[in-house]
Amino acid sequence: MTDELVMPRLSDTMEEGTIGRWLKAEGDEIHEGEVIAEIETDKATMEFQAYSDGTLLKILVSDGETAPLGSPIAIVGEPGESVPEDAAAAPKKKEKKAREPERAPAEQVPAAPPPAPAVVAGNGSGGGALKVSPIARRMADEAGLDLSALAGTGSGPEGRIVKADVERMLAGGGAVAAPVALAPSAPAVAAPPAAVVTEAEVRELTPMLKAVATRMAHSKQTVPHFYLTSEIDMTRAVELRKELNEALSASGEKVSLNDLIIRACAMALVEHPQAHRSYVDGNHVYHPHANVAMAVALDDGLIVPVVFEADVKTVRQIARETRDLASRARSGGLRQREIEGGTFTVSNLGMLDVSSFAAIINPPESAILAVGNVTERAVVVEGQIVPRSMMNATLACDHRACSGADGARLLQTIKRLLQGPAALLA
Repeated sequence: MTDELVMPRLSDTMEEGTIGRWLKAEGDEIHEGEVIAEIETDKATMEFQAYSDGTLLKILVSDGETAPLGSPIAIVGEPGESVPEDAAAAPKKKEKKAREPERAPAEQVPAAPPPAPAVVAGNGSGGGALKVSPIARRMADEAGLDLSALAGTGSGPEGRIVKADVERMLAGGGAVAAPVALAPSAPAVAAPPAAVVTEAEVRELTPMLKAVATRMAHSKQTVPHFYLTSEIDMTRAVELRKELNEALSASGEKVSLNDLIIRACAMALVEHPQAHRSYVDGNHVYHPHANVAMAVALDDGLIVPVVFEADVKTVRQIARETRDLASRARSGGLRQREIEGGTFTVSNLGMLDVSSFAAIINPPESAILAVGNVTERAVVVEGQIVPRSMMNATLACDHRACSGADGARLLQTIKRLLQGPAALLA
C-alpha cells in the first residue's frame, strides 16, 4: 500500500518548505532514518529523513519547488506498486515564480502610432517568462552563465530550469552572456531610435530571507531597544590568543578573538541575571545558563547557531564548537536544535572592516552585542601615549527585560574580562 511523504515541520515558524534537492531518485530504495532530501526552511537547509523502509515511487515536488506545510511531496510503497492517479496527476505543490514589477498607472496621452519594439538588454536571469529554480539561478549567477537559451526547455515542470540543466551547461562549457540586440537600420530620415530598456529583476525571497525580514521588522516594531557603546582595550586578549594558538599549533586547533568574546559574554551573563532574563508574555524568564548564539553570514542570508551552556565550557571547547557550527552553517548541515534556544547573541563584523554598528535583538533574547574590528590606536595609558589594540562594542538591550544600568553593568563586566583575559581560562 502506498503512503505519502508530506512536507514536515522543521522549525517553529515554518509555513512552507522548498526542496533544495532530492538525494534519492524515483525507484530507489529508502530506509527508515535515511536522509533522502534537503529542505530549505525559514531558518536553514535541513535534512529530511525517511519515515520507514520502502521504495520512492513518485516525487511530487521537484528540486527548487515549494510546498505548504503538511502537503504531499512524494509517494512511497512497494517496488512496482502503482501510484494513485490523483496523486500523480495533481500534486499539492506551489512553484516559486518571479513577480512582475509593479507599474505606475499609464497617463492618458493622445492616440499615436505604436512605437517600434524596445530593445531589451539582459543576461538571461531576469524576466517573468524565464522560469528558474532558486538553486539553478544561484549556480548560474556564480558561474556567469546566460540561461536565456534554455527558456521554456528546462527539464523541470513547464520547462523550468533546474539544477541539472545548469550542471549540463557547466559540463559543456556554458554559454556567454547574450549580446544586446541591435535595432534595425533606420532610413535616411527617421524618428529617434527607441530607447534601450532594461527591466529590474524581481526575485522572491528564500524562506530564510523571509524569516529574517519578518523577525527583524517585528523586533524593531515591538521591542524597545536601547544601545550602550564601550571602547575595549583588546591588547592582552590579542596576546593571549597568540599564546594559545602557539600552544595548540601541533593539534591544528585555533582560537579566535570571537571565541574569547563569546566566553566573556557567557561569564558576564550568569554574573548579571537582570540583564540575562527575557520578557515573554508579560513575565520575566530567567535563564540558568548562557546559550550564546553567533551570527554567521551566508551567501544569501544569515543564520545564528547556538553555543549551548557557554558559561561552563572552556575557551578551547568553544573554539571547536564555533568552528564546527560555522562550517556546517555554510554547507547547510545544521540541525534544527542547533539554531534554537539562544539567550544572547554576538554579531561580529570586524572581519569586514566595520568599526562599529548597532544590531537588532533576536526575540525572545533580550540583548545582542555588536562587535567591530580590532585596530591599533594611540591611547593614553598612565599619562603616556602608547599603541593599543582597541575595539568598539555596542550592546543592544530590550528595555522591558533590563534597565539601562543593568545593561551598563553587563557591558562593563564583558569589558573587564576581555581586558584581563586570564579569567577567561578559569
